Amino acid sequence: MSLLPYARRGFHYNNYKFYLDDRFGERVQRVSIEGGFTCPNRDGTKGEGGCIYCNSNSFSPPYSDRSISIQEQISDGTRFLNGRFRADKFIAYFQNYTNTYAPLNKLEKMYRVALEHPKVIGLSVSTRPDCINDDILGLLKDISNDYDVNLELGLESLRDRSLEWMNRCHDVKCSLNALELTAKYELDVTAHMILGLPTETRKEIKEMAKELNDLPLKFLKLHHLQVIKNTRLAQEYARKPFQVFEYGEYVKFVADYISLLKPEFILQRVITSSPDDCLIAPKWPHTTTAFIMDLQKYMRENNIFQGDKY
Repeated sequence: MSLLPYARRGFHYNNYKFYLDDRFGERVQRVSIEGGFTCPNRDGTKGEGGCIYCNSNSFSPPYSDRSISIQEQISDGTRFLNGRFRADKFIAYFQNYTNTYAPLNKLEKMYRVALEHPKVIGLSVSTRPDCINDDILGLLKDISNDYDVNLELGLESLRDRSLEWMNRCHDVKCSLNALELTAKYELDVTAHMILGLPTETRKEIKEMAKELNDLPLKFLKLHHLQVIKNTRLAQEYARKPFQVFEYGEYVKFVADYISLLKPEFILQRVITSSPDDCLIAPKWPHTTTAFIMDLQKYMRENNIFQGDKY
């Protein structure tokens, strides 16, 4: 436990909320921003249709709306999050699609506009490994001199067959090259990983956890595979259903997965959630909060800690 500085209040792994609490001395929340971006596997540059599982409506908060300005989105979002969490400081989170996929001058204007809000103290940018370069990383590094900056890379998997199956239109080598490049700029980087792809065995997923330990990352965001309406994955699942995680199975699996991770990682998320009207599978009769409580309980009862098997 002493090796896990952000594992407390029943947690046996480094929790992002506690990291933010310590860093800023108060409650900080991410406020999602819809920047109107697309992706190179959507617009025909590399492919069409986007990722097989993607429907942005399944994870967009109610205040995120590309039809209104960034300033209005932040104002609406901060009011919403203050009312829900009593947070008074915020990280501007460019979340949907590929948020570095635009000319540099446009990106800088959008990021700077978001940072003008008096309650915004940081910037988080979600993107693909094939959509960063020295100019973009230089911009983020410059912003990091005055604000907290987090670059979130959608690695999703470290297996080429999985990336091909999901229509990512980049390979694992691209992901590794991107991480090597970002390391030169000393940015705080998150790897977004999807657990439970039908192209991977449970054993392989755990092998990838060990592989992540050797990569220049600070944060991890884990996302169990969900089948969402109005996606190509939904069509495939209807045609030929595949195994998805059962609730209790995922509790045990992710606990074991966390035990394989090095104790320096900070987990931003260990589960995802989607509105019931979007979700096809897996349907769990538990909220995200209930899952986190069950995960804590399971790890305590079985004396499992992040890094146990590192």
